[in-house]
Amino acid sequence: MKLARKMPIMAALGIGMLLPLGTMNDNVAMAASEGIHVDQVGYLEDYSKVAMISLKGDSKDFSLVDTATGKTVYQGKLTAKAYDEMSGEYVARADFSDFKVPGTYKLVAGGEESADFAIGKNVYAVPALQNWRSYTLSRSNTPMNDKLTGLKIVSGHAQDKEAQVYFTDKLNKKGDVVDASGGWYDAGDYGKYTTTAAIASAELMMAYEANPDKFFKGQLFFPEGVQEENMPDALSEVKFELEFMKKMQRSDGSTFHKISGAQWPGFDKSPDTDTQQRYLYSTCTASTAMYGASMAMAGRVYADIDKAFAKDCLKNAEKAWAYLAKEKESVYRVDEGQESGSGPYNDTADATERCWLAAELFRTTGDKKYEKYLMTEQKNVITKKPSFFTWDDTLALAQFSYAKSAKANPEFRAKVQAALVSYADEIVETIGKDGFDCSLKQNEYTWASTKNAVTKGEILLLANQLAPKQAYVEGALSQIHYMFGRNVLNKSFMTGVGENPPEHPHNRIHESTGAYVPGLLIGGPNAVSGGDPDQTEYIAKYNPAPAKCYIDVLMSWSTNEYAIDYCGAGVYALSYFMQPDKNIKADDLKLTRDFPLWDFK
Repeated sequence: MKLARKMPIMAALGIGMLLPLGTMNDNVAMAASEGIHVDQVGYLEDYSKVAMISLKGDSKDFSLVDTATGKTVYQGKLTAKAYDEMSGEYVARADFSDFKVPGTYKLVAGGEESADFAIGKNVYAVPALQNWRSYTLSRSNTPMNDKLTGLKIVSGHAQDKEAQVYFTDKLNKKGDVVDASGGWYDAGDYGKYTTTAAIASAELMMAYEANPDKFFKGQLFFPEGVQEENMPDALSEVKFELEFMKKMQRSDGSTFHKISGAQWPGFDKSPDTDTQQRYLYSTCTASTAMYGASMAMAGRVYADIDKAFAKDCLKNAEKAWAYLAKEKESVYRVDEGQESGSGPYNDTADATERCWLAAELFRTTGDKKYEKYLMTEQKNVITKKPSFFTWDDTLALAQFSYAKSAKANPEFRAKVQAALVSYADEIVETIGKDGFDCSLKQNEYTWASTKNAVTKGEILLLANQLAPKQAYVEGALSQIHYMFGRNVLNKSFMTGVGENPPEHPHNRIHESTGAYVPGLLIGGPNAVSGGDPDQTEYIAKYNPAPAKCYIDVLMSWSTNEYAIDYCGAGVYALSYFMQPDKNIKADDLKLTRDFPLWDFK
């Protein structure tokens, strides 16, 4: 993650756009972007199908061409162009929603053509599985030999079994040894954080809980070395993370905040060659509450699948609640040097996280004391209009969980639900005003913008469970289209997916092992200067529109890094629209091209 650049960066080429990257040579100029923008994966038969057109000419017509036969199968008229402030382009729309014949196509307009894309009933099945599977390939302390990607690891960070506590307090002395093995690496580095572990595991469980029939054993084609549980692969994967999270809970119910090395590992360090001492850093009431919420959810989701495990998770959630009941003030411990080799995830306000914990415990147990807490101590918080949820704001998750609780007070449920639904309506309004049907407002093109857009789509799907509306479903689908290339950059923001995915994601596993992992959702455009040196230089020199503030270079961690909570948003959205298919084979998930390592010369 936040590793300082040590050398100049060369220019990189994206579809239809020469992006001036790295140290920004004055002789390199931005060329016109490709003018036809499609979802490079495809479109579902029974939903809207729209491409965005930003060609410089005055084209009025478009056609759909079958790539197998070369024949034109559909013709239509473009809408009038309208200026889109977020992209800085004049954009028309090509609507072919009434065309429903399965196949592979390209869209042609103004003498130019789009990337190929599919139309079908299950076009997102493979990307969804790649997205899910990216968690497996991010496991620590797990020997694996993955024949689909070539990833081969002896056992990453074996020293996590003997992690050392970095601080001294009433429970621990500095240097105490704790087993913190297991779990997923958080992002392109090798840290593991309770906050993102909690929210990512929760989103994966929510995807399962919404549509359990879509998941089965053998679905994720686990690599050699990965232990399989007697349950659907999706739940087996989440259980691996939950087992790690349990190790982060302390005797009083609080949790350690994170585990990492004291230094950022170089890109030549694979998980099994980064042998530096690992430390447990900080305690944080917000991350404790998030931990408890995820555990409470697990107590419900696993109840009929692994009763003993579910019972233990619920017990841990209640233990976290008991700790927080005593520790009423927000706590984020800071010790000198704790951020020298890892990100802070410094959440100093914990009200929304406490609400989420209470809501999940109430939904799982029905115990009215948790509802009472929400109706009294957190009444003004839980009834507010939320924002998209993140690791430092879980209000929307709390509202959804409470609204879904079987024993919720009807009048109070109506108030909580109304707050969430009003935000969903606001998201739909934003989508309607955007030239690319993206849900992001101008101030939301920041770090993790793609995740934020897809999370807004996720909120629409949550709202649809409470107050069904087709606009919510279509709006969520639009964020998938944006993620997979229907954006001004014609860039798929998920590794290995689409014609133009990230070439150089900020990912140490790829650079150190040569194994490019598909299914990782990267950050995307970040228009806020200061994200990283290359992104800052790019913005200062070219002043691009917000939706263009992305560079496909290794060291742009603020635009080109993935994280497990980013991927969680993708998992939820894609799982909603995918269908279970036992005819999908492992080879269907293999990459069809190579992705080179970064040239450090």
